[in-house]
Amino acid sequence: MPDRRSEGWAIAALVYTATVWGANVVLMKLMTQHFTAVHLSAIRMVAAFACIALICRFTARVGPLPTGRQFGWMVGAALLMTYAHQLMLTQGLAWSTATNGALALGLNPLLSVLLGALLFGERLHPAGGFGVVMGLAGVAVVVLNRSDADLRLAGLGDALLIGSMLVYVAGGACIRHVSGQLDPLAIGYWMHLVGAAVLVLHAVWLPEFRDPQAWSVGLGPWALILVSALVSTALGSVAWNYGIARLGLGRASMFINLLPISGLAAAVVFLGEDLRPAHGIGFALVLAGTWFAVQPRRPASASPVV
Repeated sequence: MPDRRSEGWAIAALVYTATVWGANVVLMKLMTQHFTAVHLSAIRMVAAFACIALICRFTARVGPLPTGRQFGWMVGAALLMTYAHQLMLTQGLAWSTATNGALALGLNPLLSVLLGALLFGERLHPAGGFGVVMGLAGVAVVVLNRSDADLRLAGLGDALLIGSMLVYVAGGACIRHVSGQLDPLAIGYWMHLVGAAVLVLHAVWLPEFRDPQAWSVGLGPWALILVSALVSTALGSVAWNYGIARLGLGRASMFINLLPISGLAAAVVFLGEDLRPAHGIGFALVLAGTWFAVQPRRPASASPVV
């Protein structure tokens, strides 16, 4: 008989994770007003790695050093999920809106289903194919519902947001090769170590890195970075791993559907972004499409760490 109390805590942990990951899109949008995309990504990932390293230190879950093959897959995941994903997501938010950023996060399960069918031979049932088409239609409804004045720069921002999810899901394919061999927290430790190091090297080469004015942004933005790294990336990852351990990856992946909802609500409440009918239609199509896509087999989905 399953432990209902343990299952209840797992559900609460997954709801927490989905909520903070969605709301974190708003924090990132606010931070793009003070930092360039590269510097913000580097600072956030260094802070996130420090938090994860502390958690690993106190839980002793890093384990032995990975083999060369395992480390190679994690380097690939780091370049895609931590480096490219963070840069594209951050710059996309700077040019677009937090609302559309939340919608991009909602694409994760759909893209995971599609990638599983293309790369790993997972059977895509007709209902799953219909769900993928429905979800992409939802994105199109929101992205194309812009005035001509907004179309150029904001349109590029939307493209980067969608691209950020494509590279993240591609990175999830790398993680899949080591997920059964290493502890999830250990994978997060090595992935963030490599990703943060590459982002720092990138940031150092930019002229803004040596400009004192670029770092004199006040206490508020630095506090937002700390909150984002601790509450969303570090604690969110721990809560997500706990939920997977208790409920399994298939059931846990369904909670990703809450990300665009919490992100949309936070964008409207804290940023005052407009909520248009197209947003409601687009989000409904994405959520319905996800439901159709994951119902036949409920494949594992690589969750976005934001």
